[in-house]
Amino acid sequence: MGSETGPGRSQRVPASTAGRTSPRGEHEVRQRLLEAGQRVFAEMGYAGARVEDIISAAGTSRATFYRYFKSKNALFTELSKLCFQEMRVTTRAVAAVTPGPGAREQLIEVLRHWRGLFERHGGVIRAWFERDAVPDSPITAEAARAFDRLFEELLGPINAAHTPSRVQPEVQAALEFILIDRSYFYVTSRYSQLNPDRLAPTLATMIERSYLGAGAPAPGRRLRIAGD
Repeated sequence: MGSETGPGRSQRVPASTAGRTSPRGEHEVRQRLLEAGQRVFAEMGYAGARVEDIISAAGTSRATFYRYFKSKNALFTELSKLCFQEMRVTTRAVAAVTPGPGAREQLIEVLRHWRGLFERHGGVIRAWFERDAVPDSPITAEAARAFDRLFEELLGPINAAHTPSRVQPEVQAALEFILIDRSYFYVTSRYSQLNPDRLAPTLATMIERSYLGAGAPAPGRRLRIAGD
């Protein structure tokens, strides 16, 4: 029988293409699962997150999830790779900071990079810092290299400033990371009344004074973070 179509005739769909999702549709579903995973890991941590939570956040089914990812860890691995790619951009920005005139403006730019990084990958970054939260993974070594490189670059401006301190530079770099991480974590949370857009200049001033040898503020002046 012929396959021609016309008024009143239904067009046959070849069996080889029936039920398939278009490449664009496949990409959109996969992207939705990745974005849902980001939100769930950020809210619940790696250990607390379940596949069911990710499915619910993505508005899809268990069968769909397993068509794209073999497990929760496979999804987390993919998110980690994306995180490390963006982290390299932030690391290069950190490496460009030099103590002295203009350091504050450089730090503000770095902090803008950092804010974007944490907004998109905060759950992944925190999971890698939680002891025993992430099981052994093929990218564990890649994670170690990414974070080692980031801390090395944080350490560079601190060493270059030669600011007298009884705190070891490595500890200062770790404290600087914690300051940035926790500040953005709180200011961007649902409980904060502060304006996240105003945080970078304040943090930049704090970092410059604490780690890069900038002068103390004039008497009576205080740092402020503006609210909404």
